[in-house]
Amino acid sequence: MAEGIQWSPYREKMRELIDQISVREIKEWKGQDIRAAGEFKTQEAYGGLKAYSADKVEKVALGDFLVRGEIHYGLCTIIPAEAYDVPFFISRWDEREKEIILLVDLMPTVDSLIDEGYRKKYFDSIQPLWERFASLPGICPEENDAIRSLCSIIYTAAQVPIDKEGMRLAALAPHTEYLKAYLNFLKEAMPIEDEAKRKEIKRKREAIRETLNMDYRELLKGPMGKALGSPISELMVHMFF
Repeated sequence: MAEGIQWSPYREKMRELIDQISVREIKEWKGQDIRAAGEFKTQEAYGGLKAYSADKVEKVALGDFLVRGEIHYGLCTIIPAEAYDVPFFISRWDEREKEIILLVDLMPTVDSLIDEGYRKKYFDSIQPLWERFASLPGICPEENDAIRSLCSIIYTAAQVPIDKEGMRLAALAPHTEYLKAYLNFLKEAMPIEDEAKRKEIKRKREAIRETLNMDYRELLKGPMGKALGSPISELMVHMFF
């Protein structure tokens, strides 16, 4: 076991920011009671996963858990309400004794290579953040092809080596800074009036969710799912995607 590690305050720092949009915890999602995931402990893992509602948002999900005292996983997703074109917010955290593997992105709900206005609105404005974190040690492309196909042009992924003091907080910075920018987009978001655009967004939303759902179900067939056990692993996919 990796004893004595001061794990990063992933859930706490993300929750501090999410509270800006006055979230309300939800105990049931699509007819399923999700309270068992709120705080849990199995033979190999313990942590907490919660979901929330908010204005302009279909669902916010946030949580983290420690597996065998060796791996600290964190996850945050924000899915906007259907009436808005705001991207999906995705934050994935995999922290170990000597390395942190991360991904954070605003996943576009339209074809942002074609829709110049969307790209300028959401991604050009975040370009300075992307440039800021491009020098983070361990920066690299997202390895999963399916997930990478969903990402925007400003996603940040890395395998950050923990080789000196302060690297855990340095790895956390892209998540909190992207989240700050995302929450500002939410606050300013206006409903989409164009019916064709709304249909396009609905199709892309469904594709994003299906891919994320399938990817995490596959991931949970491995050691992570075994450590979490059922029903927590099933609840996680249900809550986050």
